[in-house]
Amino acid sequence: MKPLPYLPKSMSEGSQKNHTKHLLISNFLFLISILLFSCSQPFQPTINYTPQLVMYSILFADKPGVYVTLYSTTNSVDGDVNEPVHGAKVGLVTSYTMYNPADSSSENFSDTLSLSESFIVSNHDTSYFYYSPVSISAGGTYGITAEKQGYKPVSAYVTVPLSYITIPDIYSYAALRLPDSSNVDPVFQVSLGGSSAYFVQLLLEYRGFDAAGNFQTGFVDATGSSPMDPFIQVTTNSVTFSVNRSYYSARLQYAKQAASSLRQSHMYADIVVTQLDDPLYRFYLTSGRWNNPLAMRTDKAVFSNVANGAGIVGAAAVDTTRIFLF
Repeated sequence: MKPLPYLPKSMSEGSQKNHTKHLLISNFLFLISILLFSCSQPFQPTINYTPQLVMYSILFADKPGVYVTLYSTTNSVDGDVNEPVHGAKVGLVTSYTMYNPADSSSENFSDTLSLSESFIVSNHDTSYFYYSPVSISAGGTYGITAEKQGYKPVSAYVTVPLSYITIPDIYSYAALRLPDSSNVDPVFQVSLGGSSAYFVQLLLEYRGFDAAGNFQTGFVDATGSSPMDPFIQVTTNSVTFSVNRSYYSARLQYAKQAASSLRQSHMYADIVVTQLDDPLYRFYLTSGRWNNPLAMRTDKAVFSNVANGAGIVGAAAVDTTRIFLF
């Protein structure tokens, strides 16, 4: 090996190799120290971030009252929701069709109803929202719009699922009242319309007066086994919902025991059918609202149907058929 020019010629070849090795190690440690120093400095990228309006609202079929909450995203890369937005112009758009019987023609129209800003205080926490007492019609098409200076205007449109009443036949009614004297399971035909997913429950409600004369009520779930994800995707317009008679009988006895201390007590069986429209069901799936961690998707963003913003405007129908037992 040729001696390095800055080394004395009298240095042995082994000494030259060791010196060269020490130089390489020193240079490497110097580079590592620079790298560690640069990594200790905060990474502060320069970004042009535009805050967005975040809008939430669920329109329930045949229910009075429209509630809209409005927030703003923060000036950060993660876009977290920050404070409520006050003083916005929020409207409910109603679409309808006018028919002319003279020439069998039709024309589409729309009206916009302004929502008023309001708030409610619960447990020392204040919730702000925009509200209108208007009633939502099953099967109707509605839109929610919001405008606020400094933000792009946002909007979203939905079609509300149809609402139905579920009526049991005489055999199911008898099985609900006296399950131990029946040999059939209670069966119900549930009608669906305009929804993407549904969930059926059977609840036993008891009510009466306690010893002090105060009215009391309570519920017992008699649905039976419930999956981790309770909602089922709609594939037909009508489904059959059945209840295990043995399980129902045990739950009925439990409800009777809970109501045994009440005077003038009554018992009802409530068949509750919940329907979600497509945007609300997609939001439910992507936001991880169910409790099954194996079914959660982390590779997809949370669904939103709000144009120029974030959040969700959905529609739902919750129908309850009440059956008097005693």
